[in-house]
Amino acid sequence: MTSAKHKNPPAKPKEKYSVQQALTNYYLLIMFTLFPLFFTDAYFNIRHDKYYFFIILTGILVIAEFLIVMSASVDKPPEETKLEKPKPKHLYEELSFMDWAFIVFLGINVISTLLSANPLDALLGTQGRNNGLVLMAFYTAAYFMITRCFKYFEYIFVALAFGSMIVFALAVLNSFYIDPLGMFTLLTDQQTITDFTSTIGNKNLLSSYICIAMPVMIAMSVITEKTLLRAIYLIATGFGFAALMTADSDSGILGMAVFMIIYLVWFSNSLVRLKRFFLSATVMLLFAKLLRLFSLCFDDKSKGFDKFQEIFVFSGIGWILLAACAVITGILYLIDYKKPNITISKAVPIALAVVFGLCAVAMIGIMVYFSCIDTKTDLGSLERIIRFNDIWGTHRGFMWIRSIWIFGDASFIEKLFGVGPDMFYSAFSPYFDDLSKYGDSSTNAAHNEYLNYLITIGITGLLSYLAIVCGTIKNAVKYAKENPMLIACVSAVICYAVQSVVNLYQPITTPLFFIFIALCEAFVRNAKAEKSAV
Repeated sequence: MTSAKHKNPPAKPKEKYSVQQALTNYYLLIMFTLFPLFFTDAYFNIRHDKYYFFIILTGILVIAEFLIVMSASVDKPPEETKLEKPKPKHLYEELSFMDWAFIVFLGINVISTLLSANPLDALLGTQGRNNGLVLMAFYTAAYFMITRCFKYFEYIFVALAFGSMIVFALAVLNSFYIDPLGMFTLLTDQQTITDFTSTIGNKNLLSSYICIAMPVMIAMSVITEKTLLRAIYLIATGFGFAALMTADSDSGILGMAVFMIIYLVWFSNSLVRLKRFFLSATVMLLFAKLLRLFSLCFDDKSKGFDKFQEIFVFSGIGWILLAACAVITGILYLIDYKKPNITISKAVPIALAVVFGLCAVAMIGIMVYFSCIDTKTDLGSLERIIRFNDIWGTHRGFMWIRSIWIFGDASFIEKLFGVGPDMFYSAFSPYFDDLSKYGDSSTNAAHNEYLNYLITIGITGLLSYLAIVCGTIKNAVKYAKENPMLIACVSAVICYAVQSVVNLYQPITTPLFFIFIALCEAFVRNAKAEKSAV
């Protein structure tokens, strides 16, 4: 007879799925599926459509969560309230570094708005792309709701896979002038060819969206243990790469290259994860070649592909890369089948990180040399990449250089707090005449998010924003072993942060970036809670 002291301990009660958590998860479900697809009048109001969609949906969530909290406190029995005597906590003890970073970021936006020459424009972002104080406040609200009320269920990320797959498929169809939503009928031929695609907007914004959704799909295909879900994530990844091939945007290529390198280093310490990573790379290259077949079906009548994208879609190099990835994948799967418990030396990811780090330093060195020392040598088509001047990056160089001048000429207060949220247009207006020689009569963005924040909310605003981004990455890396979902979420943050060096923030894709920052913090908070409970 078993003695009482040897009895198994009672099972830990399953954590209840609260109404607050359900509401937050439904919010994420809608943001991952309906938000990217929502529009009202073709492309003409697409930015405003997404802006109001995000504002209204987030507002509903905040009000609903507030009412639930108030209702719960009112309905609690008085005797239960008497029994509970929690230890009083100071506010600073309850808030994490990330919480404070968001509070400071919002506070600086408030100060910048009040000091702006046009506070109403700074409040609403009407001079720019609606990135005023209001939108920043809703980003902060969404962050606090998600970090406090999110509960992980994989269906949310499956929903992202299906939502993004539709966006990617539409982008591919649109690139061959196939218009299932009837949006091109309202556009001029020039707008159809150069500007608009899918339900996101122009090609730069499509690249921004791809840089958020696609890294998550790759990571989920590696992390998930469910074969069916892995297949769904891989298909979404393939469609994402095909869509990226149709988007003539350097920002997307830059983001893609960086996150693939990071993943290779990150997953190289596990044979299981490494084989799945190479499987996703194989699927991506396969879909590029399927895009070539699709092109043949339409007699190559498309909006065209940039030279770099042509390597993957049209050239023989694409076949070589596909074959190489397929062979490596097969070898890794065979090794894992024969020796399932094999371990990879920690020296492998370190060596890869060193090699790629040296390559990055070499690239920067080459760019500095041809930009500052040898400014005369004819570099041909490479000049737009490795020689920084006014024409660099589709005249981004012109905007970046003048942005630095603007900051240098700004008053002390403007250096600290900027000219007002999303007020870049007024700050850059003295250079509009010079800008016209490049075909643009004006601009409301520096096409570099970090410079944009520097001009609009000053050095304090930029530093608080960098604290949010860097704090997210640091925490995610630290707790990734406890929760691998952090790998998926932080990949979206890193990839967006990289592509934003040559892109701009707006209410079309940036809300998703802030959502993934919030998801990272939510997973970190859970990991900390589990650690402290042990």
